[in-house]
Amino acid sequence: MSNKTGKNSRYLAIFSLVIVLAVAFVPAFSQPNLPGILSFAQQNPATNIGMGKPAIVQPGGTVQVNLQQNVQVGTVSSAYMYTVVYDSGLKIRNYTVTVAGSGNTLTLSIPPSVEPGLYDLVIKGSTTIRLPRSVWVYKTLPSKLKIVHFSDQHYGAGQPDVITGDMNRLAGYLVASLLGPDFIIDTGDIADTASADQYAQAVSFEYAFLYSYPILAIPGNHDHPPDSFTKYYGDTTWYRVIGGKLLVIGLFSPEQGYPPMEQLQWASQVLEANKDVPIKIILVHHPVFYYQGEIKTRYDDQNVIAPYDPQKNPNSPVSSYWGANMDAVRYFLKMIEDYKVNYVLSGHVHRDLFTKYTSTRTGSTTYFITITTLGMGSAIYDGLDFYTLDLTTGNLDFPIKPPTFIGFNNDSRKLAQNSIPVGIYPPKNDLGASNQVFTPTNYLQAGDAYVFSVENDLSYLDLENTVVWCFPWTGDFNIKVLNALNGASIQVLDKMFLDGKLYVALHVKLPYKGRLEFALYKAPDNQPPTIKVKMLNPAQPASGATVNVFVEVADPGWGVKNFTASYVLAGKEYKLTPELYSPNTLVSPVTSFVYKLTIPPIQNVDSITIKMVAFDNAGNQATSEYTLRYATPASAANAPTSLLIVVAALIIIAIIFLVFIAVKRRKKTP
Repeated sequence: MSNKTGKNSRYLAIFSLVIVLAVAFVPAFSQPNLPGILSFAQQNPATNIGMGKPAIVQPGGTVQVNLQQNVQVGTVSSAYMYTVVYDSGLKIRNYTVTVAGSGNTLTLSIPPSVEPGLYDLVIKGSTTIRLPRSVWVYKTLPSKLKIVHFSDQHYGAGQPDVITGDMNRLAGYLVASLLGPDFIIDTGDIADTASADQYAQAVSFEYAFLYSYPILAIPGNHDHPPDSFTKYYGDTTWYRVIGGKLLVIGLFSPEQGYPPMEQLQWASQVLEANKDVPIKIILVHHPVFYYQGEIKTRYDDQNVIAPYDPQKNPNSPVSSYWGANMDAVRYFLKMIEDYKVNYVLSGHVHRDLFTKYTSTRTGSTTYFITITTLGMGSAIYDGLDFYTLDLTTGNLDFPIKPPTFIGFNNDSRKLAQNSIPVGIYPPKNDLGASNQVFTPTNYLQAGDAYVFSVENDLSYLDLENTVVWCFPWTGDFNIKVLNALNGASIQVLDKMFLDGKLYVALHVKLPYKGRLEFALYKAPDNQPPTIKVKMLNPAQPASGATVNVFVEVADPGWGVKNFTASYVLAGKEYKLTPELYSPNTLVSPVTSFVYKLTIPPIQNVDSITIKMVAFDNAGNQATSEYTLRYATPASAANAPTSLLIVVAALIIIAIIFLVFIAVKRRKKTP
């Protein structure tokens, strides 16, 4: 045997030992079969259109596409737009689009035959680019537009934890879709820390659960710096004219709390160019006013429009954000007075503040509507607003009013409860709000199924609509209703597989006190979950110590539903409260959960029995028992000696192995 061969043998032995040790301590993981909603995530190839700012056009119109600087499509060979709609069944609408121009600026000609809908756009050249939900085609507008307004989604965060945020965001999407809006407005803080991962989550879940609805979105201060925002949503400022009747302007107020002056000047130019459009809405994340009620004044009234100061001027209606730059405040207010802007929609403060501003200079009235957060905890609740906008009169109505609705009435607390609350609100705050249940929504992406439960605890709201959801999918599709209470129902009207996606039309009925649990699945789950104790802390607990037991509950089929545990001591059973240890978010598929069981200090005991029960979402049950042994003082003291004995034994075995190789090598040497 050569020296090289001997070295290789030794390296192989060491490498094998490392692999064995690594495998022994790596947690079990089962790769989900369904791709997961996050596989929808893609950056936006364009700056001026896309999710969050679709082009709005009539059949036969044109759309300009400004590509991101790093996107090169080359010479365009073909282009088309498509969508899936429900019309007595799911139908695909697919149209060839004519493209003119070159480089990063293209002009699309929309065929006159295009039916209304929200379309994905595909452009093929040397590369193929896709712009999801980027072209909104309408023929005629209804006399009243239905609008859902939400804000401050804060993907990547939630109170008291991220999972609560995940569930409340989805609850908002479900309520929004069941309200059946013509479009949705989002006034910023889409992400919590402006990370690319959080925008990937946002565009994926919006595509899946808000597939049919155009979204007009602006960034907030948590979307600053806007590098990742622009990669997924494009420009931070924009405007759209809808049917010659409605102008919507989107502004960007970063961490400073107000838009820079050059942006306000740009907005003034847009208003001047579109002054004949009768209804005007401005979206800006930070509210100009931190005030609830009516104000009659003018932009240059220094007695009313003054900087907020808690000592010198505590009654100023101007928010402390904008109040840091009174030149910007006065410019903005003069602009809305001059151009008779109807509405200014905002978020940021995670509470409702409705301000009716009437200019004593022009006689015009502008309604400033600031709403609560959708998924990050608030003064009272997470929620959304639902408006109907009369395109003839410009009047905004609230067709669904909570019992707490006060509209634009004065409230010295600077607090309204006008929005429709969604999800749950468990944190306790100084306003006495905690553990409120509105539309609790749970969901899980597992290996073979998406499992949902949703409930309506709002007495004034009966929800019913046909919605189209879209999922990344492989394999067959079925639905199983696991539970339906108090008149709630769900029915699959149609399904369609297209290009790796499942489109499913669902008719959902969710009246007050209605509850639904259902699974959308590719394969049945007949196997129970598995329960395995992964780790103890401390590893060798002594009698009288607090012990943390980490338990993995796994189910690769439909996922884990719940887990309970108790321990038995002297024939008596004591209930334990499992604490979820991982995962900390539900945006990705999950096939196992790790729970922490805290065993309180128990004196003078050698062992206890821990009983554990787990159910999966298919109803399969697993039980397990684990004997937790406590180290006596003597055995605890001998523990290091025992460890040394084991290590010494391993060293002796290794030496014997090396001597054996050396002897064998010497025999073979001529």
